[in-house]
Amino acid sequence: MCENEWRVEYCPEGYPSLYCDCPFYVEPTCEGAWNCEDIASISVEVMAYYDTNGDGSINLEDDIDPSHLDEINAYCDFNGDGQTDACEVHACIVMIENEWRDEYCPDYGHVYCDCPFYIPECDGAWTCTDIANITVDVMNYYDTNGDG
Repeated sequence: MCENEWRVEYCPEGYPSLYCDCPFYVEPTCEGAWNCEDIASISVEVMAYYDTNGDGSINLEDDIDPSHLDEINAYCDFNGDGQTDACEVHACIVMIENEWRDEYCPDYGHVYCDCPFYIPECDGAWTCTDIANITVDVMNYYDTNGDG
């Protein structure tokens, strides 16, 4: 978690934490599980359908029945402002996917996806690829007997 601690200290507020799958581990399979790309696509579709005025939020200004908006907000309005923005939709779909995985593929693990709709810049932040490459370098240097 060193990278995430660095991000908290040096990156602007709202910069996402990093969650990387281990590139050296073969994960079990789970038929029907969504990945981050799937979740981003579904989020875009949900926003395209419900955000009829294009302001980036599902709210009473959209062509939506108030009771339907109340249902969406009850489940997905994480900050309690009475509307559900694109990142809340994305986080909600991640939550739904993880609930599905808990029920149908409990050994598969949870998916962690940062909101693709807003990512501030942060010079020096590492990516999952950076961390994987550093791990390989560290293992090549310290694992002198090659036992992993």
